[in-house]
Amino acid sequence: MANILDILSKTIEDVQRKNNNDPNVETADPSIFDLLRKEVNKIDKKVQNNQSRKGKNPKSIFDMIRDGIEGVQKKNRKDPNVKTAPKSIFDQLLKKIEKKPQKQASTGLVKVLQDYNLDVSGLPRQALQQIQQKYYEDLKKFNHQYASAIHKLVNQQRGGLF
Repeated sequence: MANILDILSKTIEDVQRKNNNDPNVETADPSIFDLLRKEVNKIDKKVQNNQSRKGKNPKSIFDMIRDGIEGVQKKNRKDPNVKTAPKSIFDQLLKKIEKKPQKQASTGLVKVLQDYNLDVSGLPRQALQQIQQKYYEDLKKFNHQYASAIHKLVNQQRGGLF
C-alpha cells in the first residue's frame, strides 16, 4: 500500500474509535467504516495495477481518495437501510487527505518568500492564509497540467496503449 493509503487506513480506525467514544456525536453505523476500508483497498489495487494512469487524464492518489470518500458518503446518504453518518466523519478523513499536499504547498511558499527575500511579517494572518490557499490551488493545477502532459507523452511513446 502506498504511504498515504496506510495513513488513511489508520485514520479510518482513529475516526471510528473517536466516533464510538464521543457521547456528543451520533455513532455511525459500522458498515460505513467497512465501506471506507473497501474503498481504500480498491484504490490500492488500482495503484498497484497502474490503473490510476489509464484514460485521458491521470488522477492523483489524493483525487482518487477524495472521490472514494465522497462516493461512500453519497452511497450512505442514499441507502435507506443505513442511517446517514455524521458529516464530521467524512470531513475528518478529507481533512487528513489534504494535509500532505497543503504542507508541500506551505513549504513551497516559504521557499518563494526566501528566494525573493520577502518580508511578510506586516501582513495580517488572514491575508497570509489566503495567499497560501491560492498558492495551493495554483500548485495543484500546475502539477495536474504537467502530469497530463507527461501522461500524454507516455501514451504517444507506447503507441496509445492506454
